[in-house]
Amino acid sequence: MPKETFFITTPIYYTNWVPHIWHAYSSIICDTLARYQKINGKKVKFSTWVDENSQKAVLKATEMNMEIMPYLDMMAEKHKAVWDGLNIKYTDFIRTTEERHHKLVREVLQKCYDNGDIYQAEYEWMYCVGCEAFKKDEDLVCLNKTTKETFPFSSKVKMSENILKVCPDHLTEPQKIKEKNWFFRLSKYENFLKDFYHSPEWKNFVIPDNRFNEVKAFVGRWLEDFSISRETNTFGIKLPFDETQVTYVWFDALFNYVTVCKYPDNGGNDEAFWPADIHVVAKDIIRFHAIYWPAMLKSAGYPMPKNILTTGYFTVDGQKISKSLWNVIDPVEFSAKYSKDLLTLYMLSSINIGQDGDFDQKQAILMYNAKLANNLGNLVNRVVVLALKLDWVLENNKLRRYSGVSMEWDTWIYDNKYFSFDSDNIFEKIDKLKNEINEDFERFNLKGILDDSFKFLDKLNDFTTQKEPWQMIKDETKLEETKEVLYTIAEWLRQVGLALYPFFPEKMSEMFVKLWLEDYTQNLEAGELQKLIAKNETFVIKEKGDPLFLRIDI
Repeated sequence: MPKETFFITTPIYYTNWVPHIWHAYSSIICDTLARYQKINGKKVKFSTWVDENSQKAVLKATEMNMEIMPYLDMMAEKHKAVWDGLNIKYTDFIRTTEERHHKLVREVLQKCYDNGDIYQAEYEWMYCVGCEAFKKDEDLVCLNKTTKETFPFSSKVKMSENILKVCPDHLTEPQKIKEKNWFFRLSKYENFLKDFYHSPEWKNFVIPDNRFNEVKAFVGRWLEDFSISRETNTFGIKLPFDETQVTYVWFDALFNYVTVCKYPDNGGNDEAFWPADIHVVAKDIIRFHAIYWPAMLKSAGYPMPKNILTTGYFTVDGQKISKSLWNVIDPVEFSAKYSKDLLTLYMLSSINIGQDGDFDQKQAILMYNAKLANNLGNLVNRVVVLALKLDWVLENNKLRRYSGVSMEWDTWIYDNKYFSFDSDNIFEKIDKLKNEINEDFERFNLKGILDDSFKFLDKLNDFTTQKEPWQMIKDETKLEETKEVLYTIAEWLRQVGLALYPFFPEKMSEMFVKLWLEDYTQNLEAGELQKLIAKNETFVIKEKGDPLFLRIDI
């Protein structure tokens, strides 16, 4: 029996950053997938959060000369302001300093300890504060301080004041740490993980495949127990079996996904949502989610999440995102200046999820103008303007040809060659499009959905140009024929609008109103997408209104 719920989570957002455009990319992916599941009738839980129990948060608060909790309160509000400003419709916002999360983590720690999976040991290792992770030599690169160039680490390379071993993501030297901490027996779960990865049910556990292959290779090469506590840190969740130490960030942070289900902030119980259907994460934290996380869940007695969708890195106009380069884009300011739809369109259609990409601001505007303003927007405007000239009302489920012969809509589509052009049948294409869109949403292929939708709109524009309804309308003998052409365009705009609603909900709602489908947004939000797709509509055009999408000058 299909699951009636859908649970999706954003990546771990560190509290020492205000979310920028790269973070917005992940949240927009989550928002789009969540909206699609909701309009399909699923009960949706969409969790986002800030990771606060970390060393870097304490360091940042100290740098700003603030007490830790006022600093964390301030940053949590800034995170929420970004997501609210982008109309990200999350259902749960969790902070890892919340009492409900402390309660859950201590419960889990005790379970794992009772299972014999946590033990105490002394160690000396390298630790990157930026990654909140321990490193081995093979995880590092060499940095030439003079040229700022990096190259792979080798034992043959002689370290010096000018050549340093650094974290490849932060270009900082890891700290050498010697402590007596508590460890999780990850090595105990090596066979479990290998069997898990290769079972048919979990063959798509990590998406895309190349990231999953990296995970499998890592488990085959190196799987060692890892520290779950720090004796030198004082801020965090205390271990229930040793309150002199606090929980190490990853063991604490990852269980927020369970906290929002077991202890939702509405005071109820949302355990039916677990396991998560999909975690969206950046590629730099895939090991924690695809290796540590399943082992931790297995130890604590929880089912596995279904999928982990991995995103790549972003550059901006060809350069790495950096405060020093002044190229950190505030997504809310950018959307206010240009358009949230521009942001969504370019990020989701210019890059396959999982690949690295570049946010080219000029190309983003050009794509918006071409696809939304010119392609979709102009087509909607043409239909509305011409329909108003006809005082247009078309009967539901009937089309009248100018010869006076009435035919059922489906029969008329496939038996009549009137609408054929360039050996392509646009009606067959819309059926194919609907099937492909549903499959692509289930595969999280958002780029494919946008590409297919706009290719279809290209065909619909070709059809419109070929039929020239603006010329037909001048001939009184072709008025019924003109209505049929306009009905065809309006109906397929309706279908494309339903497909694009999860991406552009506000503008698609506006388009439905222009076509006098005023209850569509309400019905979609009630989960009636499939009913609307199958519906035979009557279009009543009463007013022109403002353009759907305005062109943006570069």
